[in-house]
Amino acid sequence: MYDTILTPDFTKLSNYFTLTEQEQIEFNKFGGVPAWLDYQTEDSFKLIEERFKAVCSQYGVEEHFNELFYLLIKKNEDIRVRYDAYWNNYNDNLTTREVAKFLLAYKEADGKTHLSLSIKPNNGATASIKDNQIVRWMCGAIVEKLEKGDYTFDVFGEKLAHDLFGTIEPNAPLDLQKLRAAASTSPRKPTVRINRLLVELCRYLQDFLIAHTILTMPKEKLLTDAQANFFFDTLEALGYLDNDTIQSDPKDYMWALFNNYVNYYKSRQ
Repeated sequence: MYDTILTPDFTKLSNYFTLTEQEQIEFNKFGGVPAWLDYQTEDSFKLIEERFKAVCSQYGVEEHFNELFYLLIKKNEDIRVRYDAYWNNYNDNLTTREVAKFLLAYKEADGKTHLSLSIKPNNGATASIKDNQIVRWMCGAIVEKLEKGDYTFDVFGEKLAHDLFGTIEPNAPLDLQKLRAAASTSPRKPTVRINRLLVELCRYLQDFLIAHTILTMPKEKLLTDAQANFFFDTLEALGYLDNDTIQSDPKDYMWALFNNYVNYYKSRQ
């Protein structure tokens, strides 16, 4: 894991952090505080750092880079855990549906139904087995292992076992009703939840921008166009957004995210 040393002025960050005596000693000893992203390689982290420096320079807040980058890294640690969890849960749901459809197709096939089995590498041609007996034997072997719980959780995971069997320690025949339920699901991408995380990250930086930089605004306002552009470019530097895939103007996109965020929490009050 790569880290860099930042020298934020913690008097400006007093609303966020209070250094302990030991932390102050370490700060003085190392000439700053380490900052890192667990999920990034050294090259990727350096690229993010370089891009964010460019963003700060573009919007006239380069003198506050150390404070802003430190806040960005610390908050990103928090939201990244949820970001990954949302996407992992979505992908697990897709996998559950795929496996359930495969198993259901086999279990519901009567003896007169001719089965074939295909596999297609991403970069290759489809390979198929059309011999009915061989296919039934191969599928039967898979089902037998599943029903005995003879598989590793590294491959299937607890969630898939629970979705298919209703327990994480299966040792029973597959339940067709559970298979039909799992096969008929329509997993929704976690886009709305992800967008709320992105706004949460931006609002975390916004307080500092208002108090210490030229990207300020009256308290009663939600956002300014300059802030919206700054936040979009910051999220793009982190790899969360890509201007090439956004249909609207960047600032309009951020305004929409902020408005949706506020309306969501108003509706829950």
